[in-house]
Amino acid sequence: MAVVRIFVADEAGEDVSELTSGGRPVVRLTAPDLQWAKRGTARIHADRLGVAVILDVAVAVPGDFRASAAAGTVHYAGSVAGLAGLIADIDSAGVADGVTLVPTTALPVGELRKLGQDVLRRLADREPRSA
Repeated sequence: MAVVRIFVADEAGEDVSELTSGGRPVVRLTAPDLQWAKRGTARIHADRLGVAVILDVAVAVPGDFRASAAAGTVHYAGSVAGLAGLIADIDSAGVADGVTLVPTTALPVGELRKLGQDVLRRLADREPRSA
């Protein structure tokens, strides 16, 4: 698995910054569920060669499901380990090329960046080690 691209959004969900280093231009995608996101990613890849599709994922960690469910996009409420698992699944299933972590509550951008870095560490720990 290549390194999945991870972005974080500000409280308004508008201003984003990348925690990883990707070279391709990106297109953000908002989708109500993962099936819709996968179809949307396929359409975008077909129409715009060379772009990375980045799925918005509304997060509440530790979880407040009501806040994340109201976000209008794929949402996650739970542990950091569970979020890392979701992102790994999004990547391995070809749902998107990365994610934008969008806060569902007034989570400061600095805290969201820490969450994203923790997710990246957990994803790296999942990588098989070369002998």
